[in-house]
Amino acid sequence: MSNENQVVNNSGQGAGVVVPEEVKNHFNWGAFLLGWIWGIGNKSYLTFLSFAALLVCWIPFVGGLVPLGLSIWFGIKGNEWAWQNKKFDSVEAFHDYQKLWVKIGLGLLVLSVIFGILLGILLAGAAALQAQQ
Repeated sequence: MSNENQVVNNSGQGAGVVVPEEVKNHFNWGAFLLGWIWGIGNKSYLTFLSFAALLVCWIPFVGGLVPLGLSIWFGIKGNEWAWQNKKFDSVEAFHDYQKLWVKIGLGLLVLSVIFGILLGILLAGAAALQAQQ
């Protein structure tokens, strides 16, 4: 029996650990969508740089690019950071855990859009009532 397909589970052993190709070569949508929240759950505290991005988000033209750039970076490096910083039972368990984060991120995104639409309708209605008086 060949050991070529078996991955050494070295997850959670720190930044110097070699990350398996099955983990490394995927974009992490949970890290992209949730940033520092995902970082807490995956012991990847570099995502706290999101708070530093708040300092520049008010700068015209450039301010919106910094948080977007950080989110893309988190998505690209997220699997590597999570594998190195948190212990997982297997590569499959790792992928299952990351899929859960994607579902949470998409759920919160959908709820935010719905809330924004409802708030917009409410404010437009309030403005129309104000204009009638």
